[in-house]
Amino acid sequence: MSAAIVSLELRFRARAVASAALGLVALTALVGSLYPSLGDSIADVEIPKEIGDFIGGSDLATIQGWLRAEIMAVYGPVVFAVIAITSATATTAGEEEGHVFALVLAKPVPRRRLLLAKAAAIALLLGALSFAVLVGLRIAVAIAGGGVATAQLAAASLHLLAFGLAVGALALALGAGTGQRGLAAGVAAGITLVMYLVNGIAPVSDATSWLRYLTLFHYYEGGDPIANGIDAAGLAVLVLVTTLLLAVAVAAFERRDLRG
Repeated sequence: MSAAIVSLELRFRARAVASAALGLVALTALVGSLYPSLGDSIADVEIPKEIGDFIGGSDLATIQGWLRAEIMAVYGPVVFAVIAITSATATTAGEEEGHVFALVLAKPVPRRRLLLAKAAAIALLLGALSFAVLVGLRIAVAIAGGGVATAQLAAASLHLLAFGLAVGALALALGAGTGQRGLAAGVAAGITLVMYLVNGIAPVSDATSWLRYLTLFHYYEGGDPIANGIDAAGLAVLVLVTTLLLAVAVAAFERRDLRG
């Protein structure tokens, strides 16, 4: 039964994820194609450190810095957050509002198994999206003339996947706990946006720099995986947050009276 639920969820969400994957590959390849013509001129531009940190790094003269600022700091997290939030809230609160659960739970399916199967499907979709990012980055680096190992690109893609899973778990918990799709999606998106702003602005002052450790973005990009490879500590925090939020989602889903 769990395999059937996973398969059904994959079919429901596959088209949106496929479109996002193709868009990311095309955009990343385009960014890579621009680097050879813009790289030298960018090297001469003086960017204040605070602004450079906010866009993912001030060293735009290197291909790593260029891809970090253009893809990994903005477009990548935005696409992953959107897919994770919309999928997680649609499969929980959305199906409750659509009275789908009344049919599904009429079968002898434990709520825990149902929710975990849906979470597994979302994880698989985000994994496919992460692979698309890796393909796009590999194409971009090849067009730009090389200079970044595949292992570093894989590390960046893996960190992006871990970030997406954490955001998805947050949305899943909100969707399972409220049963209101719009509210859950809005709150999850708002929290994600606040974390992005805090991670970019907090380091400006020594008094507030510690706040970045409260955001998912710090653990996603703080170790600069596209330049330094996998940040094991950062990944561990993201996995831990995902696990805790998933546990909250399961507990809320099991205890709440569902509308349908």
